[in-house]
Amino acid sequence: MNDIPGWFWILSASAIGAVIGSFLNVCIYRMPRRCMSISHPRHSHCPRCGHAIRWYENIPVLSWVFLLSGKCSGCRMPISPIYPAIEALTALFFAMAAKSAIEDPASWLIGSGTIWREPMVAAPWMRLAWFAVAAWFVSGLIVSTFVDFEFRIIPDQISISGMWIAPIISFALPWLHRPMLRLEPGPGPGADVSTILPPGWTHFEGLLASLAGAAVAAGAVWMVGFVGKIAFRKEAMGFGDVKLMAWIGGLIGWKASIFAFFLASFMGAGFGVPILFASKVANAWRAARGKPPVPSDHYLAFGPYLAAGGFAMFLWYSDIENFVFVTYRQYLIHLSGRF
Repeated sequence: MNDIPGWFWILSASAIGAVIGSFLNVCIYRMPRRCMSISHPRHSHCPRCGHAIRWYENIPVLSWVFLLSGKCSGCRMPISPIYPAIEALTALFFAMAAKSAIEDPASWLIGSGTIWREPMVAAPWMRLAWFAVAAWFVSGLIVSTFVDFEFRIIPDQISISGMWIAPIISFALPWLHRPMLRLEPGPGPGADVSTILPPGWTHFEGLLASLAGAAVAAGAVWMVGFVGKIAFRKEAMGFGDVKLMAWIGGLIGWKASIFAFFLASFMGAGFGVPILFASKVANAWRAARGKPPVPSDHYLAFGPYLAAGGFAMFLWYSDIENFVFVTYRQYLIHLSGRF
């Protein structure tokens, strides 16, 4: 594996991601529609004219750009650019996961050796296993994101199945989780309480870390929704977000889940507030010209931001944790010394 250049693995992962992205398009379109399933109908077709899509019309990204020119070959109606965009996005995320998988030292193993009481060296099978989990994780997050954008729901096929699979993966690959009770990165304060089970229970610690992560993540989102419902007298957080966060927490652990939730909140505010402001300005402009306002429910699909925060923590846990507990703290100390 070491004899093969890194760019080969990254390009190969990108190509696989583009193919998987084509399948994710099917999931995104069919999962929210009760009259369809992943296996029915058997072949993809144009939703307008029913034209069956041939195999050479279904090559990720390339067919849409060069062969079809963005139009159905049957009725010549435009095909949404969201389809090749999802394929390209999946290819990009697979490439990012592959880059993280092959890096040396492996950042996704930093901190794992102390809790599992054994030296952690990223063997080839571990890199392949980590990439497979990352590919599964980001694929589900992409489906959840785009379904939530369009229908304001999180598919149970993704979140509930993920809630069951994450503990199984954590039991099989306990090194996916960092120390459960340690609050700081590296061998700092609290390192002596990073394990809570006797030696030899490594896999059960992985399972416990997953269950704790799911409980903390889902509980945090549920509590925010509960308080928001009381404060605003309307539904503030859908239960689909709770289930989605339970899946994310079950895979990345309780501490990473808290980081992911804060990242999602910042991203949601960063995108949601400008959109809400633009909507109000547009309606004010329409009212000034005697036109009716455009209906808006002012509801922000929060699932996509939870997904982005969760995957960011899965890929860059060590970097983000080190920034929060070390780099940022040192910056504040340096800043306070100047005043």
